[in-house]
Amino acid sequence: MLIDGVNIQPGAAEFPRNQWYVAAFGTEVTREPMHRILFGDPIVFYRTEAGEPVALFDRCPHRGMRLSNGGLLFQDTIQCHYHGIRFNEKGRACLIPSGGVPTSSLSVKRYQLKEISGWIWIWAGDADSADESLIPDHDDLGLTAEGFYPRFGLALEANSNYLFSLENLVDATHISFLHHGLIDDGNVAAHPYQCVQDGVRVSMVREFKDEVIAPMVKRTMALQGERADRTLELTSYAPSLCVVRQHFVEAGSDSKMRRDSRLVVGITPTGPRSCIQFVAAVNDYENTYPGLFDDLRHLLMEDVVALDDVQILFDQLGQDRAPEVSVRSDEGAIRTRRLIAAQIAAERSAKAPA
Repeated sequence: MLIDGVNIQPGAAEFPRNQWYVAAFGTEVTREPMHRILFGDPIVFYRTEAGEPVALFDRCPHRGMRLSNGGLLFQDTIQCHYHGIRFNEKGRACLIPSGGVPTSSLSVKRYQLKEISGWIWIWAGDADSADESLIPDHDDLGLTAEGFYPRFGLALEANSNYLFSLENLVDATHISFLHHGLIDDGNVAAHPYQCVQDGVRVSMVREFKDEVIAPMVKRTMALQGERADRTLELTSYAPSLCVVRQHFVEAGSDSKMRRDSRLVVGITPTGPRSCIQFVAAVNDYENTYPGLFDDLRHLLMEDVVALDDVQILFDQLGQDRAPEVSVRSDEGAIRTRRLIAAQIAAERSAKAPA
């Protein structure tokens, strides 16, 4: 599927680089260098003595060893384990033990980072062009808003194109079939919806009245009753974030207990056919259920296994023999694809020679 000359068909979809993606949970990045592949780039993460996160291209330009492979930190610099060359937090060589003056060619790419709440965001493009206004509003997500309680810590690796994960998480019609009644009673796929677009946000909204609460939903979201009115709002933020928001008004009590529960998922491509899902659970109440992430892992891994299988068959057939036919309920996905294609097309135009 080509939009504005951009291949945006899941399985082989391109991704924009002049955008922010979740790189890690804040707790993952410490004074111990950490290696991670993102966007096909090897990246080393660590923190300065002041606690600021650093991300550098994870390859010493001298003889090619990963800086994270045995590299040691000396104050805010990282030392290559092979020949001891040190690089500062800006990626510039600052010490050559064998002698000589560091040149500009002896440097590594520095990635712009922004730490907000429990996430570290990374700008995939040129660090000097990073635009923090493109990061989704964390108050709006509930990650930093007063009265909300976020929990971070679940990361899932998928061997499938990032757009599969992005579209799957905002597709309600698969819930009744792929998840075997874990989170609904079979009433979602045929339910009417409203599609709402606001900038790069595309939401699919469904309203349910006097609905039976599925056991897993009741357990993980600390609900008390058996039935509730529910609003299910599935939102994509092109190109890298999904929010599954559920608003419950429980029946069967005078107070009619209200709950606002959200699953916020950052989706970051690690390569053309692989990605990481960084998951945060957010509630407008303190959810202390100890098995929350175990249950979420079980649920979301059903998606990961299915999408990995879809990717395998896509690769075996090739894009020409794996046509895709959309239906009416894919409206939100198609709108999101157009937004991503426009982002990539804009990058290409900016790079094109005058």
